Amino acid sequence: MAIAEDYNFEALNIISGNLEVRLAENSLEIDAAQALRYKVFFEEMQAIPSTKQKKSKRDIDEFDHYFDHLLVIDHNKPGKMNDKVVGTYRLNGGNHKDKENFFYTSGEYDLSKLMAFDGNILELGRSCVDQNYRNGKTMQLLWAFIAQYVIKYNIQIMFGCASFPGIEVKKHKSALAYLNKKYLAPVNIRPVAVKSRYIKMKDNELISDSNFKKFISSIPPLIKGYIRLGAFVGDGAVIDYDFNTIDICIVLPTKKVAARYMDHFDRK
Repeated sequence: MAIAEDYNFEALNIISGNLEVRLAENSLEIDAAQALRYKVFFEEMQAIPSTKQKKSKRDIDEFDHYFDHLLVIDHNKPGKMNDKVVGTYRLNGGNHKDKENFFYTSGEYDLSKLMAFDGNILELGRSCVDQNYRNGKTMQLLWAFIAQYVIKYNIQIMFGCASFPGIEVKKHKSALAYLNKKYLAPVNIRPVAVKSRYIKMKDNELISDSNFKKFISSIPPLIKGYIRLGAFVGDGAVIDYDFNTIDICIVLPTKKVAARYMDHFDRK
């Protein structure tokens, strides 16, 4: 699989033609990521902005200061950095495992099992790509960079919220039940939706191996991608009314991800 024409492992940088993937280096570049997030989440997907977000046309929250911001930059696009950033992810390297509320996901899930895990963890979130760049190449570059990050910082587990569109639980009940039955995380690393927001995913009556294709086809592409990489899901779903989504918690041991991309790097 051809991922990049040039990469710099030590500097965490990938270049493929006109596209560059790296971390934001200053506040202007973080602002560009926030502008793209607003465009995708609030203008395209109809999330509900706060007064501050609506006025600034930026997706800003209290966690931005603590995260690394991964950027996909198209150097061929005219304009300022806000015009050139076409993809982004937030990466929280878990340097504050003693403070569970340091993680965005802790607003929806009890992360105590992950906090007790004896290894390095990485929270992923706010993944979005400009609609004109939603293709295999962009996603390969994003994941190649995340693999670099995982290897460099010796990350053993990645986790974060991933979403189904809309807030009608009944519409996604079968897919949620299927994920719970087939991919529930081991108990020692299993996040559990907070009690006040817990939505039951388990429903064995809805699931049988004979209708596997029906359930897998109704799962959003990002969640399917995580599952193909070996991800598990937490116990329970959560409705996010502001973002108009039903969230699940993804738990992804990195061994498979790192091995896949390290093999690519070794062959370069």
